[in-house]
Amino acid sequence: MGRPHPRAGAQPSSNRALVLVLTAIVLGLAGLYLVRAALVDVGGFTLDSRSAGRQLAALALEWRFWLGGALILVILLISLELYGSEELSKVVPLYSLSYVAIAVIGELFLGEHVALERWLAIAVIVVGVIVLLRS
Repeated sequence: MGRPHPRAGAQPSSNRALVLVLTAIVLGLAGLYLVRAALVDVGGFTLDSRSAGRQLAALALEWRFWLGGALILVILLISLELYGSEELSKVVPLYSLSYVAIAVIGELFLGEHVALERWLAIAVIVVGVIVLLRS
């Protein structure tokens, strides 16, 4: 298995990769929120229950389930683009920025309290991403 090559005429760019990953994170959070809202409305989903089929049928009627799934599909497409044009050792750690977004959203919009220790850990992640982008 050889090293992936960028598309002809395209130069791998850490900034481009960062923008694509941040886009994927935003779309992912929106997609997960929509899927979760649909799940709450249908009473959840349990893989090993006898009602799994009914739960899936109910989900199939929920527009938020389909829109959330479409957003999650876009993440897959973005990831395929990145995995084929950038080094995995640079791209995959960029997705750790989702922890930052989740903590900020939790603190600002969901009434969650993020402890100081977590903010320090998140700062370490951000510093790690900055070092990664400069390498």
